[in-house]
Amino acid sequence: MKYSMCADIMFVAPGEHGPVWPDAEGLGSAMELAKANGLSAIEFFDFDGRDLEGIAGKSKETGIDILAICQKNGKLWGTPDKIDEFIKGFKESIPAAKMLNTKNLIISDDFYPADAAREDVHAAMVEGLKQLAPLAEEAGLTILVEPLSGKFFRDSKEAFDILKEVGSKNILMLYDIFHFQQIEGNITKTIKENIEWIGHIHGAGVPERCEITTGEVDYRYVLKVIKETGYDRYFGLEFFTFSDREEKVRRSAELLRSI
Repeated sequence: MKYSMCADIMFVAPGEHGPVWPDAEGLGSAMELAKANGLSAIEFFDFDGRDLEGIAGKSKETGIDILAICQKNGKLWGTPDKIDEFIKGFKESIPAAKMLNTKNLIISDDFYPADAAREDVHAAMVEGLKQLAPLAEEAGLTILVEPLSGKFFRDSKEAFDILKEVGSKNILMLYDIFHFQQIEGNITKTIKENIEWIGHIHGAGVPERCEITTGEVDYRYVLKVIKETGYDRYFGLEFFTFSDREEKVRRSAELLRSI
């Protein structure tokens, strides 16, 4: 198993008009912090408006990979009348992914149309992924589907069933333990039963979204179970660090290395 951190979540700052995401310099600092703690990659969200050339250069300098970015229009996943825009966003994301040598694009159920019938949203999710699968395979990219707490999915079964219906190894789950602990719990059993459909895992303390050494989830046990499945992809730290960032990352990385 390899380890990463989400730079946007861990380096975000509160601003007068909402969150202030890190610029290229901030992402560079995240790479340095990852390297200092034995992590091998970072990920971040939207790529529009960011200095991709500078970020790619820092990645090469530090040897820290850019594991994933969010697909453009990825939040349109599940919107019945916007499947074409959803697919267009994927195509427009390919150059950024190639520049950053990134192999994964993240989509989520963040902005599904709440006024639409559930069966219509479900059908749009399946159709969008079926159209996306051959494009992702051709581009050498993996689409990571991330269900979020309080959004469309009420359990993991429906999400995994969608992936199985699409049936592409280029469409996998980003299993976020923080979100799924709130959606349904039963973390380790779900991971063991669906490990072949999981392409990335996020971890944070629950319920405060703090470091993995704190909260109601025993990450020492969870990580041990994940390792026992033979999972060889990334486990990513994705918790807020508004204070004592270096210490919180250090403690979390120590836990990762201890398993």
